[in-house]
Amino acid sequence: MKTISGDTPLAAILARTELTVHPAEFMLIGLNPIERSQIEARLSGLTGDFWQYIVEPDVLTLLLNRCDWMRLASDYPQAQVAGPLRLFSFSVAMDWDVVGFLAAVTGLLARAGVPLGAVCGYYRDHLFIAVEHAARAEAVLRSEIDRLKESDKK
Repeated sequence: MKTISGDTPLAAILARTELTVHPAEFMLIGLNPIERSQIEARLSGLTGDFWQYIVEPDVLTLLLNRCDWMRLASDYPQAQVAGPLRLFSFSVAMDWDVVGFLAAVTGLLARAGVPLGAVCGYYRDHLFIAVEHAARAEAVLRSEIDRLKESDKK
């Protein structure tokens, strides 16, 4: 896979990226760590093409599409749940020496008053944003990406 290196200016990286706002709704779930073995046994049954699982000493965190969560929810009545959320993905694959990409996009959204969470994959960054803020977030990001694409052409 061809990746963008850290010596590429941020404006050029943003100008090369495509933004995808996934149509599915996602949920952020916090579970008690004592449920670790039970939830890990259930992870292989997830059908969504994007999910994340994080283990911390005081909470297990899942980011799942709503359909997967609905299949599991009745088994976890004490779960803390936030959502529905939209998943925003940036297409550009970046090396780990890129500095400031996430700061640039989250800064744009912070100035627009959009709360968010971030998920970093090996190659790409993703944001999850509450459905009620998604349209505004998409407009802000697309506007900036389009502006930088136009500047890059000059």
